[in-house]
Amino acid sequence: MYKALTIISTFFLLSIYLPAIGQTSNGTLFGFITDENGNPIEMANVSLVDYQFGTTTDKKGEYLLRIPSGRSIEVAYSLLGYETVLKTFELESDETVECNVQLKTKIQSIDEVQVTSSGSRSGNMLQIDAKVIDNVPGTGIGTVEDVIKTMPGVTSNNELSNQYSVRGGSFDENLVYVNDIEIYRPYLVRAGQQEGLSFVNTDMVSSINFSAGGFDARYGDKMSSVLDIRYQRPSSFSASVSASLLGAKAHIQDRSKNQKFTYNMGLRYKTFRYLFGSLQEKGFYNPAFIDYQGYFTYSFSPKVELGLLAATSFNRYQFAPQSRETISGSWNNQKRLYVEYEGQEIDRYRTLNGALSLDIRPTQNSFLKFIASSFVTNEQETYDIKGYYLLNQVQTKENNEIDDTSMVIGLGSYHEFGRNYFDASVLNFAHKGGITLQNNYLQWGINVKSEFVNDKMNEWEHRDSAGYSLPYSPDKVYLYYTSKNDFELNEQRYTAYIQDSYKYLTSIGDLNFTGGVRAHYWTYTEHLTVSPRFSASLFAGVKREIIGRVSIGWYHQPPFYRELKNLYGKVNPDIQTPRSFHTVAGIDYSFMGWERPFRLTFETYYKRLKNLIPYQIENVRLRYLSDQISDGHSYGADLKINGEFVSGTQSWVSLSLMKTVEDIEGDGHGYLPRPSDQRFKFSLYFQDYLPGLPEYQMHMTGHYITGAPYGTPRSERYKHTNRMRPYRRVDIGFMRSIVTNGKNLTKLTFFNRFESFDVSLNVFNLLDFDNISSYIFIPDYSSRYYAVPNYLTGITFDLKLSAKF
Repeated sequence: MYKALTIISTFFLLSIYLPAIGQTSNGTLFGFITDENGNPIEMANVSLVDYQFGTTTDKKGEYLLRIPSGRSIEVAYSLLGYETVLKTFELESDETVECNVQLKTKIQSIDEVQVTSSGSRSGNMLQIDAKVIDNVPGTGIGTVEDVIKTMPGVTSNNELSNQYSVRGGSFDENLVYVNDIEIYRPYLVRAGQQEGLSFVNTDMVSSINFSAGGFDARYGDKMSSVLDIRYQRPSSFSASVSASLLGAKAHIQDRSKNQKFTYNMGLRYKTFRYLFGSLQEKGFYNPAFIDYQGYFTYSFSPKVELGLLAATSFNRYQFAPQSRETISGSWNNQKRLYVEYEGQEIDRYRTLNGALSLDIRPTQNSFLKFIASSFVTNEQETYDIKGYYLLNQVQTKENNEIDDTSMVIGLGSYHEFGRNYFDASVLNFAHKGGITLQNNYLQWGINVKSEFVNDKMNEWEHRDSAGYSLPYSPDKVYLYYTSKNDFELNEQRYTAYIQDSYKYLTSIGDLNFTGGVRAHYWTYTEHLTVSPRFSASLFAGVKREIIGRVSIGWYHQPPFYRELKNLYGKVNPDIQTPRSFHTVAGIDYSFMGWERPFRLTFETYYKRLKNLIPYQIENVRLRYLSDQISDGHSYGADLKINGEFVSGTQSWVSLSLMKTVEDIEGDGHGYLPRPSDQRFKFSLYFQDYLPGLPEYQMHMTGHYITGAPYGTPRSERYKHTNRMRPYRRVDIGFMRSIVTNGKNLTKLTFFNRFESFDVSLNVFNLLDFDNISSYIFIPDYSSRYYAVPNYLTGITFDLKLSAKF
């Protein structure tokens, strides 16, 4: 009944909203933006001051923007390094006005200038607008991963987790940097419910860059992707708070009067207790995730700056299950699993991150950076849960009611116990630098890293079926599964890279080259790896509207501790270094449609994989088979169309085809699909607003991803070839702006104190799809196992209030 009322009320909101879309209450603004010398400026921003809508100029400096009619609208023309120009318009419905703008160069102090490559836009890095993140309707409290998951080549089938797979790679093959500091993900987390907050605090972000493959040598030693985040150095005071049924966050930033000191701080709290109410496992949920982050800078002079990044988080997950009921199977062959529980699980995760950096700019065209950083984690996973289950055949009556009085096919219990403690610390000292020499941009870096790990693991499972222990023995009682480990690791890593970017002007366009090499040595394996990488791009066409790209290179991934352990906790001292050879080719085409700008991006890739460590996925935990080795390959194609499907807003659609397989050495079963082999993916992000009333906005995400392979936990790898059902999900959010840029859109004086104030209503899993995170395997009386799905969250509401000062 609750689900039916939720769906009906949601579509009632849509019925109010959608008819207004056909109205025509906009005017059209167009023109050119040039610099002081009359040269066109590309990528200049043209945006509505009071609303989060806008567009950018093309290669000719041309823009076109539809704005609400019948009211006074202020438009900002801006670009980093130029002074912002503000203009006010009041257009009639369907009126068209030309406005050409000249931007003047802004005089900046040297400490505000960052050295960048003249061909930096030529690589395989995708720039993501940080302003989009808070508008994406996701189960987090605004996470960059919610946006990343809509990108082509990126798959995820669990809305409770921040993990994602890129072009067939595992979760562990993705690099994440914040201000040049590598971020590590939790080690002991088994399920998305335990995961907590994403490290990246989106309130503090200034830029987001993402690559799905073929990235430069300056990025580290992972085989799939890189996410490069920069926290901002504020130029003025700003503060914000937001709260919803899923958590709350607060942020403050400012700059001292003498312009030398800046601070940027954020505090976040997240709880899934409300969301967990839609799960099938009923019981007492008490999840609490909290973190604090601060980024501070102090300029001793225009050429020397000291930076400090500090972050701490505490995650606590407590769960005392009571019962679960799951009905699965086809309409005429349904199974019902009913379980009653006793016991509980308590997990704690504490992490500390700190980084001290010194930036030196000897000249305007060069920089030197020195970094000392540390990462410390203390993780505890303790559980002692016993479940008594009944599995029976059920039938559906003519009135669609369930008759559960049919034959009992399984009866028994299982007892899961774990006392796992994991401590790790990573100390890092790094230097990086760069210098621009005419058309060349040379970069280099060295890194020394010390790793300490203390792992104590003790977990076991006992299974009973119809009074007999599994596996059955007439003489002894055996545990169904046991894993015990007590291991310490203290090793060092040494890495270095050098790369050069060169820009060459030709008669057909701008040609950009980037070539580099990266070296890595790990004392545990005593292996030295060398990874050469090369990329090229060509900006062609009359308006430079076509960009062609190609990248090739080696990508080695020396294991971290997780990859050293097998399914039963034993550490392999002779582990090999996985590596892949990437070939990526792509093209970007910018065009005008419906008098609005669009960009089509197409990429195809092939990855040759060697010395892979096979693994199995248990919900979101990767279990490696470190005593095995495999070779494989991944290939596919990605397509993305983004642009102003609605004038002034950016939306996109992505489509991916992919296949990834591996051949395990000596198993005799040939090529098998890797656990991340999800062949087809479709995702979208769509924004809209009521014509003439841009304070009423709608944001929607949608996903369709074919199922991943699965099998019985800890069984032979070749048995993991069954397929989950496709992951399907639609999330939608409705937002009403009460205050924008200090302008109160209501008659209530209470809101005059805010710079902005928004109210949002989000509906998660709008169509109430029964998505699956994993399976529990239950035996019948003949020891035949049935895979019973663990379903993810159903349809739920979330109310969110956001304010800025």
